Amino acid sequence: MSDRFFLLKVLRKVLFIVLISFFTGFLPGESFRDVSWAQEFPSREIKLVVPYGAGGAIDSATRLISDKTEKILGVPMVVLNNAAGGGAAGALTVSQAKPDGYTLLVGTSGVLILKPLLTPEVRFRPADFTPICRTVVTPLALLVANEAPWKDLKELVTYTKGNPGKLRVTVGQAGTLIDVFINLFKAEAGIDMTNIPTTAGTAQTAALLGGHSELCMASIAQSVSFIRAGRLRALACTHKVPGFPMIKTFEEEGYPGVSLKEWVGIFSPKGLPNPILTRLSKAFEAASKDPSLQEQLIKIYTLPEYQGPEDTAKALQSGYELALKILKQSGMVK
Repeated sequence: MSDRFFLLKVLRKVLFIVLISFFTGFLPGESFRDVSWAQEFPSREIKLVVPYGAGGAIDSATRLISDKTEKILGVPMVVLNNAAGGGAAGALTVSQAKPDGYTLLVGTSGVLILKPLLTPEVRFRPADFTPICRTVVTPLALLVANEAPWKDLKELVTYTKGNPGKLRVTVGQAGTLIDVFINLFKAEAGIDMTNIPTTAGTAQTAALLGGHSELCMASIAQSVSFIRAGRLRALACTHKVPGFPMIKTFEEEGYPGVSLKEWVGIFSPKGLPNPILTRLSKAFEAASKDPSLQEQLIKIYTLPEYQGPEDTAKALQSGYELALKILKQSGMVK
């Protein structure tokens, strides 16, 4: 009887594992421990590492999103800022963490795509992360002083073609998304302008207002006060901006190929179990659809644009390929 009882217990355990494998998508060769993690997740606080300083648009958007998401998950979400190395330190920290869903990266196209391309010595690559979702996009605008003679993008392009290399455009730090974006626009429009690197933050708009350049490329979030005050004028924007219907997008102005976007997403270290990935992506999706959160995000000029894991992975791959093409054309990488 004891042998039969023991055999029955073994068969029950095997049957339980097979059923769990079937319903969760795990294969028999995968770790059974992943299943137990998924059943318990989340049971403690989740860390969101932001590879930027506190107070900026991305940090502010992350805090708004985390406040909503933690209510859905039932555990605290702690935002940690680590901007060292231009964001590389924060990304590296997450890439080396345990893929259990408790340490996540607030990744951007700049950090995940451009950092590895332009700084080969950084010890992470896009493949070191599992995409969970995309949360927001941050609109960028090409700006001129309000008294500038160019009333729209077409007038600027016409002038620049007749005066190659004469205009200066401040772009933030060399090799950032804005710098690469301007190179893409110049190639698409067939014009020549001089990129002027500056420090990060509001330095682009300060240089323009100080007469050190004729144009600048910056986020709407950091430019909106100057636009409303009538000191700066946006010639084109990467996205339609609520409250500014008069600002046309680059696509509307006839440059559909200028499609490089600054987006923000949530990423885990590579190897996140599928049930935990699903739990997190669904929680962020539910938070993103909350009308009050959408209203809060729009107020700080970060636009809610949720995408699930598969679409985020595609955006990461296509963005990488486009950035690599632009950087090769400009001679910034071989």
